[in-house]
Amino acid sequence: MNRKEKASRLEIRDAKRKYALNLTTYILTRVIFVLAGLLSVLQKDYLTAFLCALALIVFMLPPIIDRKFNIKLPGGLEISAVIFTFMCVLGGEFGHLYAQYPFWDKILHTFSGFLISAIGLALIEFLNKSKRNMLRLSPIFIALFAFGFSMSVAVLWEVFEFAVDGISGTTDMQADYYLTSFASKKVGGERFPTPIVVDGIESVVITFSDGREALVLPGYIDIGIADTMYDFIVAAIGSFIFCTLEFIALTKRNKHAQRISESFVPKKRESKEEQAMDDVMCGVINELCEKAEMLPTVKK
Repeated sequence: MNRKEKASRLEIRDAKRKYALNLTTYILTRVIFVLAGLLSVLQKDYLTAFLCALALIVFMLPPIIDRKFNIKLPGGLEISAVIFTFMCVLGGEFGHLYAQYPFWDKILHTFSGFLISAIGLALIEFLNKSKRNMLRLSPIFIALFAFGFSMSVAVLWEVFEFAVDGISGTTDMQADYYLTSFASKKVGGERFPTPIVVDGIESVVITFSDGREALVLPGYIDIGIADTMYDFIVAAIGSFIFCTLEFIALTKRNKHAQRISESFVPKKRESKEEQAMDDVMCGVINELCEKAEMLPTVKK
């Protein structure tokens, strides 16, 4: 057996192993979410069951997007999306980690800001339809668009959480916080519109009109506002990190930043002719830009 035959057999064996691993992962992830959804229904936790069903739908999207729109999702984005879904649905909702560890939700919102910025960046490329058009856009505009897209999705998600809590009346997607101090104009009444600071709160007693036993809480409950603002802040941090890396990749041509971008930003598949033409034009434009930077500036 010569070297070429050995190399060919090794490639075939590696391909079979990779296929078997991908198939096992594909089946295992879906079985886990189906079982988690069924258990949630039995426990009458319909929100978690809904999120499990939503996760299964999300898992179906990559091959559909590839076939219908000829868009390739990079491995880094797919793996990160699966990990994010597990942390959100199975860890946060099914495993009740949101309630046990408040920082769990903030980690996920930071992560989501990073991932959604990558999708926002891909939208620019899809709308421009060509790498040549991408080079005409300012790197700062591309970064700002991706950041704005990520924050817009964050706003829509918080509206979704508010709507679910308001409609169901039994969920608490906008997590509560206990506060030991706050400032309020309502406390002062209509005659004193200036905010009055209420601090040093040790406990709050809630009484019920139907005669139930009073509920004693270790502080004033902030219903959703603080949680929403913290979610916005950490999502902005995650988005800012990605957009900064992308800006560096576009302006400084940093290899590490470019690798991160290529690992997370979806790409549209092109024909060989289109790809060759884009590569030639990109090379010409880059060469012209480099020569223009080397030209001496003329002082007035």
